Amino acid sequence: MKTLKYIILLFIIVFSFNACVGVTYPKNELAQSLEKLVKKDCDQDSKAYIVGKTLYLDMELDELMYEDDEVISRAIQKMQSAGLAIKRVVLSSDSDIKYMVVTAYNSYKRTAFRIVQNIDDVKDYFHMRISRSDFETRTLLETEELSTALDIIKDKHDITNFEYVGRLIASQLNIFLASDPGLRDLISRLSLRYADVESETLILTIFNVNVIDSKNVSLIKNILQEQVRNYSEKYNISFKRIKVVTSNGEMVLSM
Repeated sequence: MKTLKYIILLFIIVFSFNACVGVTYPKNELAQSLEKLVKKDCDQDSKAYIVGKTLYLDMELDELMYEDDEVISRAIQKMQSAGLAIKRVVLSSDSDIKYMVVTAYNSYKRTAFRIVQNIDDVKDYFHMRISRSDFETRTLLETEELSTALDIIKDKHDITNFEYVGRLIASQLNIFLASDPGLRDLISRLSLRYADVESETLILTIFNVNVIDSKNVSLIKNILQEQVRNYSEKYNISFKRIKVVTSNGEMVLSM
């Protein structure tokens, strides 16, 4: 669970920030301004993309390949600085950016961390309309390895509200399962991943289903129902149906 330790640490610090004031960044120069600021503040090359109302920032960090605490800490510090740079640019621009995405990966593109934040949540936290604990639960974390890492690096699309909430539900459920010692022992190595939203039906893919029995499926269903209810209220979004399938498309549960 060492990797999880650093993901959760990253989760806590990257999106905690101080007040951002200063120069306005015109929306037609937003991507270039962000790349320059990341280079200046982090001494890190990056590439920014804008797709619709979604801002992507990609960073190649070979430190992610190592197990050494100090080396990984340097990578986390760079991502922290990059997160602050994004907020400074977006909150001081005239753009209509809705979602910000930071993706860090190694040069082999076999490990990727992705952090996604709703800009409205950032503004609400900045103006103290939501608490820090609430703000932290609204941060989307995804980690990919091997063949799926390249897919997540290449994926650049305009994120919808339904998609964000669906991905957030899967992300937070994984964190919840991994952080609870009892559940971790009961459902070891299990993870959920957002697949799609079709006609307001949220579809999640479950992995390591060989450790699932009817008791565990029932437990996951209860936890999933709570997560869906929680985030549907936060974002005023309602899913008509939730489906969990295996990577082969076999139905595990439907509700």
